Amino acid sequence: MNILLSWYSTQTDIPNNKAGENGPNFDFHVNYFEKEGFNKHLLLYTSKKEYQNVHQLYKSIHSKYKNRNIDLICMDIEDPIDVNEIKHKVELLLNKFPKDNLAAFISPGTSAMTVGWYLCHFGLGTKLKLIQTRKPKDISEGKSAIEYVKISKSTLPFSAHLYFNKISEEETREDYTPTKSIQPIYDLAYKVARTDKVTTLIVGASGTGKENLAHYIHKNSSRKKKEYKTINCSSISDQLLESRLFGHMKGSFTDAKEDKRGLFQDANGGTIFLDEIGDISKFMQQSLLRVLQEGQILPVGSNKNIKVDVRVIAATNKDLPELCRKGEFRWDLYYRLSVVELKLPDLKYRGKEDIEDLINYFLEKKKKEFDRSKELKLSAKAREILINYDYPGNVRQLENLIARLYVFNEEKVTEADLPEWLLTNMEDETKNELEKLITPPLITSLSPKNEITDSLNMEEIEFNHIRRVLNLKRGNQRQTAKSIGWTINTLKSKIKKYKINLEEFM
Repeated sequence: MNILLSWYSTQTDIPNNKAGENGPNFDFHVNYFEKEGFNKHLLLYTSKKEYQNVHQLYKSIHSKYKNRNIDLICMDIEDPIDVNEIKHKVELLLNKFPKDNLAAFISPGTSAMTVGWYLCHFGLGTKLKLIQTRKPKDISEGKSAIEYVKISKSTLPFSAHLYFNKISEEETREDYTPTKSIQPIYDLAYKVARTDKVTTLIVGASGTGKENLAHYIHKNSSRKKKEYKTINCSSISDQLLESRLFGHMKGSFTDAKEDKRGLFQDANGGTIFLDEIGDISKFMQQSLLRVLQEGQILPVGSNKNIKVDVRVIAATNKDLPELCRKGEFRWDLYYRLSVVELKLPDLKYRGKEDIEDLINYFLEKKKKEFDRSKELKLSAKAREILINYDYPGNVRQLENLIARLYVFNEEKVTEADLPEWLLTNMEDETKNELEKLITPPLITSLSPKNEITDSLNMEEIEFNHIRRVLNLKRGNQRQTAKSIGWTINTLKSKIKKYKINLEEFM
């Protein structure tokens, strides 16, 4: 089928307007629709409030051409000059016609709508043709009345990005610190953000900035004006997680005293971030797979599916392929989640330059958060210690450390002001250059046999570091989690994993 697409123009699509001329869409039907072999016209309009005017145009065309196949489609565009929103909505529509010949009449609509047609043309290639028409005066001078726009790409290598005056670089990136070593990851994330309907899996240890990266993708996508919802899937029962994600009906379980929407409904049109996805049960894996495959949710206690349009970003600190090989995670769900996979490295592997950049960033950030008139100054020795620490809790641990320094210090931080665990780490590092690069802080008196552990096994290093901090905090789990840079749920899961006896530290 040959399908024509065009936007309704609020300014010019008025049959028999004051100038005595028909609008561009009406005129196209009079002069070109049948001649160019079109079978169907998709007439797009931005919002429901335009329906009456659009329907009037529809009736005017049908009064003259009763057999014309015309569909009126409301695109729900919030901002008619937002190119990214327009491109996203139009692409979703075009993908519904994979076998048809499509042509866009680019004259009606805003400038942003015209740019949107060009961007969709580049994305679909010859699949979407672009049409423009000439004014009667030009035709009388012997020029062609209708032209198919031909576009060729430059042979020079370049990358094109859309920028708007209302969106500054600071606005899109102020919450993030893509330092030198991970800038390539954020560059990839930017490309992911600009390609909608792509499910993304972010892999990395706790505290490496997985949620920051997920939010970055949302803020740079066409969904940025819609909701961004997050949930940590770890340590939540199936019933609670199912209810939180999909909602529930009144009476579906003991505490369900009223109908409640789930996060997928709240995030409709936007993005949902599923953290610690590797911890969900087989039952929830099946439920989530069904949502990804069908684009529908089923609230707990309901027999009616609800359609949702949500971009899913998931994150994990686990090796999902290994869990799949063990039969603990579904391969089909893993493939659905990892259409694009982004991996964030541990902070200690990012280099001292990155760590110093982050220290400077958090010093400035916490100054604003704590409403201080001056930024904290680090002595040369204090700065050296901070730069050379391993940070097993990664970026989150470093951020929490800078916050702690602001709490207990007014203007300057010296070596004496630093937490004991940082100083212990420095003493241990002077013993051996290998330990300086790859081992955690000194763990004397914390291993079962009261000995220094020099293992290169990461799980053993993590096990010993948890024990060390628990010892320093006398078994207080909340303080331990905060010092390491983890959530309390993450710490509890680690304690369970390593079968650590808390009574030993009380």
